[in-house]
Amino acid sequence: MVTRLRAQGIFDGLRVPLPVNDHAEAILTERALFALLGGLAGSLFIPEPLWAVAAVVLWPLERLRWHPLTLPFLLGFMLGGLSGALWADSQLPEACLGREVLLEGVIETLPRVQRIAPDRWRVSAELRVTEIGDSACRGPRSVLVSQYLEAEALPQALRYRHHVSGMWRLRSLPSQLNPGSIPDQARWASRGIDAAATPVGSLAQTPRQSALSAFRNRLLVHWRHDDGDARAVLRALLVGDTRSMTSTLWRDLRHLGVVHVVVISGLHIGLLAALCLWSLTLLRRVARLPGDRGSMVAPILGTLGVTGAYSLLVGANLPVLRAYLMLVAAQVPQLMGWSISGRRSLLLALTLMLLWDPRVLLGASFWLSAGATWLLVSTERSLSGIAGLLRLQFKMVCLMAPVTLFFFSETSLLGLAANFLVVPVVTLLIVPLGLTGMMLFDWFPALSDGMWWLCHKLWELMMGPLTLVLDYCRGWAVIEQPVGWLPFALGIAVVAVWATRRAWAIGLWLMTIALVYFDVSAQGAKALRVSVLDVGQGLAVVIRADGRTLVYDTGHGFLDDFSQAEKVLIPFLQTRGVHEIDVMLISHADRDHAGGLEAMVAAMPIHRALGFGGEPCRNGERWRWGEVEFLVINGTGQSEDQRNDDSCALAVTVFGQSLLIPGDVSAMREHDWVRYWREELNAAVLVLPHHGSTTSGSYALLKRVRPDWAISSSGRGNAFGHPHRSVIERLAAVTDVTVLNTASDGAIEIAVDRNRPVTATGQRHQLLPYWLKLP
Repeated sequence: MVTRLRAQGIFDGLRVPLPVNDHAEAILTERALFALLGGLAGSLFIPEPLWAVAAVVLWPLERLRWHPLTLPFLLGFMLGGLSGALWADSQLPEACLGREVLLEGVIETLPRVQRIAPDRWRVSAELRVTEIGDSACRGPRSVLVSQYLEAEALPQALRYRHHVSGMWRLRSLPSQLNPGSIPDQARWASRGIDAAATPVGSLAQTPRQSALSAFRNRLLVHWRHDDGDARAVLRALLVGDTRSMTSTLWRDLRHLGVVHVVVISGLHIGLLAALCLWSLTLLRRVARLPGDRGSMVAPILGTLGVTGAYSLLVGANLPVLRAYLMLVAAQVPQLMGWSISGRRSLLLALTLMLLWDPRVLLGASFWLSAGATWLLVSTERSLSGIAGLLRLQFKMVCLMAPVTLFFFSETSLLGLAANFLVVPVVTLLIVPLGLTGMMLFDWFPALSDGMWWLCHKLWELMMGPLTLVLDYCRGWAVIEQPVGWLPFALGIAVVAVWATRRAWAIGLWLMTIALVYFDVSAQGAKALRVSVLDVGQGLAVVIRADGRTLVYDTGHGFLDDFSQAEKVLIPFLQTRGVHEIDVMLISHADRDHAGGLEAMVAAMPIHRALGFGGEPCRNGERWRWGEVEFLVINGTGQSEDQRNDDSCALAVTVFGQSLLIPGDVSAMREHDWVRYWREELNAAVLVLPHHGSTTSGSYALLKRVRPDWAISSSGRGNAFGHPHRSVIERLAAVTDVTVLNTASDGAIEIAVDRNRPVTATGQRHQLLPYWLKLP
C-alpha cells in the first residue's frame, strides 16, 4: 500500500509530497528508532566488539514469535560491534609507545596554549593524520599533539589548519581508571582521538586553509588583543574559541547553570537557520524568479547550506554536528513529503550520529544536549508566558540533575532563575548582533566592531547582578554530590519516558533522588583500606581507618591547569563520603606528588598538614587510629636541594600486617633505613619507591621488606621506563611477589582485616567493555 504524506512543519508553503510505503514509515517509528539506538548503545558494553557479530545467528529466528523491535535492536548491536572492531584497529599498539616516527597531518583544532611553569608553555591541538612513516604504527587517524616550548619559541608553535610534518615520539593517551571519576578513555573515544605525540626536533608547517578557516583566523587575529570575560565569551559564542575562558569563568557559568549558552550547539544553529530562512524568504518575495510557484525548497536548501558552512567555520565539533544533523533530519524528510515530529527528528539525528560513531555516547556533551533537547521537543503544553517558561526551566534543572551530577559531580539550582535572564539576552540580542557583525566584517569592519562592543556591554550588564547573586547563594544553591552509574541510568530513563509515561517517570525520579543521597558506593567495614589512585606519572594514596582519612600525596598538577587532585582525588573522596581530611601528608615538593595541594586545601578542611606545605615530618613519630598504627620514617619533606631523599615516608600497621610507602628515596637512603629500622620495615604491601625507578628499590630494602604485593604508581608508556625491569627482577629474586601497576591495572584497592590475608585489587579486569581495555 502506498501512502502520500504532506509536510506539516515550521515552514509554511512547503508542499513536496512524495510516495512513502508503509514499511518505510514503520522503520521510522519512535519505538523502532529507540530499539536501533538501544542496540548501538548495547554494543559498548561487550568485552570484545566482534562478539556482536554473533547476533547474526539470531537474525533468522527474529520472525519466530519475537518482539517486532528485536530486528532493529539486533541490527544496531551488530553495526555497533563492527564499528568497535574498526575503532580497535585504529588504536596505537603497545609496541609503538615511545617510538619516533615520521608523522604528517593537518592541525584540526585551534591550538591551546597553557603555562605549565613560569618560563615554559605547552601547546596542544588535534592532528588529523595523513601519513605515518612506520607501517606497524599506522592505526591512529586523529592524534593529540603537544609541544613544550620556552617563551621565545612560541612563534614556532602549532598553527590552526596548517599541514605539519616532522619526527614525533608516539605516546599513550591518558588512560586513568579510578572509582568516582569518568575514565579518560571514555573522553578520548567519544572525541575520536586515538593516540598522542610530542615533536622531536623542528617541524615543517605549511598553510592548508580553506576560505572558511582563513576567515576564522582573520577574526581571531582581529580579536587577539581583546581581554576580559565578555570578549572571551563572545569568541566562544561566535567561532567556538574557548581558549581564553578562564577556569574561574567556567566555574561561575556552571554554578549559574548557564554553561550551555556559551557552547555552540542547537541554540546558535537554530538562530542562524531562522535568520537565513527569513532572509531567503524575504528575498523571494521582493524578487521572485519566473516560474516560481511558491515552493520553499530553495530557501530550505539555502538555509542548510549556510548553516553547514557555519558548522565548518566553528570547527564542526560534536555539539555543533549534532545540532546540524537534527536540522537536516527535521528538514530533509519534510522535503520528501513526510510528516515528522520534533521527537522523531531528534531520534533520526541521534541515530545518524551513533551509526557514524557509537562511542559518542561516552561523552558528557551528548547526554546533556540530547537530554535537554528531548525534553524540549517533548513538551506538550505551550511555552508562552512566564508560567510556561518556568515549567520548562524547572523540568530541565530537576530532570537533568542526575546527568550533570554524574559527569560533573555538581548541579545548580540557580539555573531556574538565571536562564530567564541569560537565554533571552543571548538568544535575542548577543548572538544575532554577533553573527551579523561576522557577516559584515570583511566589508564594514568598523560597524562590526561597534556591534561586538555592544555585545560586550550587554554581557557585562547582565553578568554584574548575576555575579552578586552567585556570591551570596553559591553555598546553598550549588549541589555537589557525585553519583554512580545506577542513578545516571535511572535519570536517563526518567528523561526518556517523561512525555509518555509520566507516572513511571515520577517514580523513577524519586528512586533516583533516593540513590543520590544514599551512598551506594560505600565500602564494607574494614580495619584498614588503602587506595592507590591512578594519577598517571605521580602518586596519590588514600588511607581510611577507624572512620578517619589520611591522604598521602596528591598527584601531578601544572600551573594554571587542572590538577590530578581535582580530576581524581577529590571525586574519589566524595564518592567515599569523605568531606574532611584528618591528616594530609605531602612527601616532598615535586609536582608529581604535591601538584594538587592547592586544590585540596580549597576543596575541604584539613585538620593536620605534614611534610611539604605543612609542619615538618618528624622521623620516628607514631600515632594510632583505633587498632591501626602510623609511623613516620625519614626526612622532613621540606628540603629544596635534596627533595627525593628528604621524602616523608610512612609505615602503616594493623593486625601484624604492614604497608610501606617510601616516597622517592634513593637506594643510598634505603641502605640507611635497613641499618636503622630493620624489622619495622617488614611489610605485606610495598609501594615501590620513586615509582619503580632503577635508582631506588635496592636489593637490601626489598630483601628486608619481602612484600607479598608490590605497587607501582606510574603512567602508561612513561618516558622514565617506570617500573624499571631491573627493580621487578630484584623483587622476584627475593620473594614470591605479585606486582600491580596503576598504569595497567588502574586504581588499586588494598584491604586488611582481622584473620584474613591482605588483598589488592585493580580496577581493570577481562570483562570490562572493549573501549576500556588497553591495546
